[in-house]
Amino acid sequence: MLHTLVISNYALIDSLNIQFDNGMATITGETGAGKSIMLGALSLLLGKRADTSVLKDTSQKSIIEATFSFQNDELKPLFESLDVDFDRDTIIRREITPQGKSRSFVNDTPVSLQTLKELGTILIDIHSQHQNLFLKESSFQCQVVDAEANNESILKEYQHELHILHSIEKELNDFLEQTQKKKDDLAYYTFRLNELKNANIQVGELEELERESVFIENSEEIKSMLSQADDVFNGDNAILPQIRAVQQHFEKNASMSANFQSIAERLSQSYIELSDIADEISRNNANLDFDARQKEELDLRLDTLNNLLHKYSAHSEQELLAQKEELQTLVSNLENADFHSEELQKQFNIQLRKVETLAKKIHENRKKAVTKLCPQIVSLLQKLGMPSVSFNINITETKEFHANGSDDVRMTFSANKNIAPQWLGEISSGGELSRVMLCLKYILAKNKSVQTIIFDEIDTGVSGEIADQMGTMMQEMAQDMQVITITHLPQIAVKAKKQYKVFKTETAETTTSNIVQLSQEQRIEEIAKMLSGKTITEAALSNAKMLLNQI
Repeated sequence: MLHTLVISNYALIDSLNIQFDNGMATITGETGAGKSIMLGALSLLLGKRADTSVLKDTSQKSIIEATFSFQNDELKPLFESLDVDFDRDTIIRREITPQGKSRSFVNDTPVSLQTLKELGTILIDIHSQHQNLFLKESSFQCQVVDAEANNESILKEYQHELHILHSIEKELNDFLEQTQKKKDDLAYYTFRLNELKNANIQVGELEELERESVFIENSEEIKSMLSQADDVFNGDNAILPQIRAVQQHFEKNASMSANFQSIAERLSQSYIELSDIADEISRNNANLDFDARQKEELDLRLDTLNNLLHKYSAHSEQELLAQKEELQTLVSNLENADFHSEELQKQFNIQLRKVETLAKKIHENRKKAVTKLCPQIVSLLQKLGMPSVSFNINITETKEFHANGSDDVRMTFSANKNIAPQWLGEISSGGELSRVMLCLKYILAKNKSVQTIIFDEIDTGVSGEIADQMGTMMQEMAQDMQVITITHLPQIAVKAKKQYKVFKTETAETTTSNIVQLSQEQRIEEIAKMLSGKTITEAALSNAKMLLNQI
């Protein structure tokens, strides 16, 4: 339940701190005093967007903080699923800075607005007057029926399976769309694949070919170099015989000097090495043969590879080979597309049957619930001054699957005899709408785990005995949950365990809203004022005391 609400620098509020208790509480005060401002601040804690227009003092930040108390750990799994620490005294805080920035915290852990919204749907149900428009929405009407039908767990399962169905359907549609586009280009992809296959690309080939090309382009210079070198070693004035003769002379006289022996050995080694070099030069010179046809083939191969690199925007043979593999996979997938689409279609059909089965079960549960629900609502509306009321819930299966199933739920209502029931969305009477909505909220409260419900003038358009009955219904709701009601009617105000008054104070500079909890004597005076107006009569005071003694 909502235990404490602290608001600072919000709208007409400078600062206030309200303590709430379990059971039923009412908030009263003159029109325009600022009763709904508190709800606006509380809505920020539940994820409503805000801007700097909410700041009373635009140079200071606004802080709204609420403490919620839980009797058990029932909500712990929800907190854990949102990655928020659970505490039986949970503090939610929202800050709006003068720069327009918003920060939210749950138990001092920063959270997103989405997290606040998800927590808010469980912690508080705020019913404002415009929410009567929800009566027109099939989703809200489904919510009422599902509460009676205990459909919560099967709806979660249905929504999970529906999400899977939508995922498979998207995958199938995307695959078919992409495949159709690519199938039109299958011949093109196949041509490119064959082109790369037939090129028989080898890693490192381009570098080797370019080296050979440079070699051939310089063939004349190379031939001249080899011929000159061969002549030095093997020509008329060849150096090898001369080196051999010098080596033999030093070897012959080696005994005369150790130095001669060393020179002889070194000359011998040099002769052997130079002889080997001379032989290699001679072989290269003899074998060097530059075939013009070979040059043409080499240039053709280089042109082929360079053209492929340019055509496929590649920088190396590795990139060309990678593109060949990608094309191989693409062509293979396209050639097997029919098989893959059949597999996806099978998965879709299997998942569709799961969703259909769950939707059918939800529908059956709703049909059963309606037979119990309609008499309950009729009974409640009769207590609220509609003795001839007619109320029905029509559930029609459709072929479409929505978040709440495949049903179209339409509630019809007539307050008078011989008047055909109308769809709730067509009702224009504010008093009738308020009473119908209270009855539906009453049903929801019995079956839903909301901790706190706040009614903002749901008693619009009613008075007297009807207002008294509405107050009694709120009292009954307050036995299982916290009920806070903003009201102008004394018949409802007196039903509360505690009563708060909102009032405005004005100075030359500013107007400020405040709220206080009333003592018993103050409650008598406030109820009397609600009965008789600004001038409180003795009869009004006596009536107020009598009404409060009935609590």
